[in-house]
Amino acid sequence: MARMPRVTVLLYGAYAEFAGGKKAVIDAANVREALDAAVAAYPALRERLRDEHGAIRQHVNVFANTEEMRHLDGEQTALRDGDVVHIIPAVSGGI
Repeated sequence: MARMPRVTVLLYGAYAEFAGGKKAVIDAANVREALDAAVAAYPALRERLRDEHGAIRQHVNVFANTEEMRHLDGEQTALRDGDVVHIIPAVSGGI
């Protein structure tokens, strides 16, 4: 049986506070597994990442390395050893 890729999940903005500013190093074959592992490690993220139907909230941006996952294969985007998944809440506001 093949070993799962070891990836890093980084949280930004208010989400980083839920993890105490730590990064999560987890095993995940795709973005969905990485998000699920982040929620398992930091349960306060659950309601902030997904809506009541389980879809990623519109204001959450998830990158696999430098590419936004919506422009790849979405949550099925495959990950490899050393990849980084970035979870970034949208920032809004003005002057």
